[in-house]
Amino acid sequence: MVNVKARGKSSAGKEDLVSAVAESSGLTKEKVRTLLDAVWEAIVSLSIKSGKFQLVNFGAFTIRKTKERQGHNPATQEPITIPEGYKMGFKVSKALNEKINAALKPTTAKHKHGHSPAAKPAAKAPVKAKAKGKGK
Repeated sequence: MVNVKARGKSSAGKEDLVSAVAESSGLTKEKVRTLLDAVWEAIVSLSIKSGKFQLVNFGAFTIRKTKERQGHNPATQEPITIPEGYKMGFKVSKALNEKINAALKPTTAKHKHGHSPAAKPAAKAPVKAKAKGKGK
């Protein structure tokens, strides 16, 4: 597998994906690049047509409309009107989120000082209120 951190990069990009797929599939990088471009275009096209494109156990791409809003030019600080438009969002599936958390979850949690956190005491059961008017 391609090790992005070993190359001093803080995030993976398209070429890292191309290398990883080429390595695991035996395809040439050029064929993988062509395939990834076609897949991306298909995802965008299908998302535009239907408003949503979902890959089970991966996530969903959605197109949503944005309202016109006020902003400012960062260079001049002048107010500007940002027109309405569309944005593509992505929501990770529960299955992928669980896989990510399982892979990145530390085996034992430790505090800053190097010791494991103390176990929390069990929650106390609520005390039942005595019924009024019923004596012994």
